Amino acid sequence: MEEKQENLSMESLYEETFRRLHPGEIVKGKVVAVTDNEVLVDVGYKAEGAIPKVEFAEVPQVGDEVEVFVRSLSGESGIVLSKREADRRRRWEEILRAKEEGSPVSGVIRERVKGGYRVDLGGYIAFMPQSQSDLRPLSDPDSIVGETSNFKVLDAKMEGKNPNIVVSRRAWLQEELEREREAFWNRLVEGKVIEGQVKRIVDYGVFVDLGPETGFMHISDISWKRISHPSEVLKEGQRIWVKVLSFDREKRKISLGMKQLTPDPWEDVDRKYPEGSRVKGRVQRLVDFGAFVELEEGVEGLVHISEFSWTRRVKHPSEMVKEGDEVECVVIGVDKERRRISLSLKRVEENPWERVEERCPVDSVVKGKVVKVLPNRVIVELEKGVEAFVNAEDLTWSRRLRRPSDVVKVGDEVQVRILEVDPKRRRIRAGIKQVLPDPWELFLANYREGDVIEGEVTSITDFGAFVKITDEVEGLVHVSQLDDKKVNRPEDVVKVGDRVKAVIMKIDGENRRVSLSIKEYKLLKEKEEVGQLISHEGGGFKLGDILKDVLKK
Repeated sequence: MEEKQENLSMESLYEETFRRLHPGEIVKGKVVAVTDNEVLVDVGYKAEGAIPKVEFAEVPQVGDEVEVFVRSLSGESGIVLSKREADRRRRWEEILRAKEEGSPVSGVIRERVKGGYRVDLGGYIAFMPQSQSDLRPLSDPDSIVGETSNFKVLDAKMEGKNPNIVVSRRAWLQEELEREREAFWNRLVEGKVIEGQVKRIVDYGVFVDLGPETGFMHISDISWKRISHPSEVLKEGQRIWVKVLSFDREKRKISLGMKQLTPDPWEDVDRKYPEGSRVKGRVQRLVDFGAFVELEEGVEGLVHISEFSWTRRVKHPSEMVKEGDEVECVVIGVDKERRRISLSLKRVEENPWERVEERCPVDSVVKGKVVKVLPNRVIVELEKGVEAFVNAEDLTWSRRLRRPSDVVKVGDEVQVRILEVDPKRRRIRAGIKQVLPDPWELFLANYREGDVIEGEVTSITDFGAFVKITDEVEGLVHVSQLDDKKVNRPEDVVKVGDRVKAVIMKIDGENRRVSLSIKEYKLLKEKEEVGQLISHEGGGFKLGDILKDVLKK
């Protein structure tokens, strides 16, 4: 009797356990066996449930505890279980909880569809609108297909047996970005060196991608050397190291620098380039007032236009140098505070004007070469860097010089007498005619008024004719003195090249002028002839006949 009661009690307990399982429940069970195709799970029922292995993402081991879904309690074994359905049910619960809590869910973007993408959330397919795919519009929308990512659940509900789920990758990326930004700003300090990527280059600087934030580097902070455009040093997409110079968290502004990663080359510039030292550099750029010469990266000096040549009047640096030329200079000034170095090209050589009075004293005769012929003067190079000017009146003793080119031409070797030296103004006045004796003095020593001269007609003007008396002295025969008859046009009486005789009527020593008269010479000759005839009067000639003969002539 007692045994029967005990059996009834055990059966009742067994029946009570069996009744706790209901179709549609998710229960825990233990893996008791794994065959080639199935996994046997004990859920405390009178028999184990067999689940196809394909329903497991990873095949469990015997003894593992797994959650399963009770499909039915009336199968061949008395129970039908499903691991896949249990996972789906649990996943749906996670999706609903994620929607309520705003937590992310993971999934795989499977394919593009009209207006967006199909996203596999692990048993459920969600829709992601194109606008929710990224923080910025994608240049290639297919690039994210196949990507595993996290998503925010915007909407999730069952419409009959079909779930309707809308997710956003953009919302999750934005949330992650905000977290990264917060962490970024918390660890940001001035002076910190960080890595970034050149995002965009503009005329005045470079925007650098630092990950969650973007910093800006001004063109002046890229390099110690002077650059005209950031693209001379950097290119978009380039990875670079930069130093944080300053930042404003509220305005989300970050100032960066590259040159600050290396020592400032101006720190010891006064030691490296002392005044008076000779240095070599490369011409970087020309401006109207001079040339900038790079001595080393980040250190430039200026050669002012006044420091190009001791002798030449340089109007623009391009007359002497061009960009890229390597030049030797002398340091004539260093201003470390203002970052300025003054250089000189001309001081590499000795100033030729310093002892010019010793080499070219006044009244000395030196040789030179005509380098320029101007309308009123001639420039003669006496030595390299030293030129003298010869005024037109100092070219020749002749008073009839029309233009300097009548006497000399460029390239002529000439001797000049130094007339004046002014080293401060870098001026030397010289004369060519002064090398020779003054022909006027020789003329005065050999000729007097009333003398008869013979010369060549050199030119004819409206007012008379010029006659060459000596190589350097000419006289003028006025039109009224060309003949004893009235002359309207000088060329009717004489022509250039004629040899004529004339009487010196007047010598003007102060103005170096000589007046001649052919008319007077003719009268003089006539007097001589009359005198000769009179002296022969006793020979049978009568005075009346002689006068008639003279008058005829």
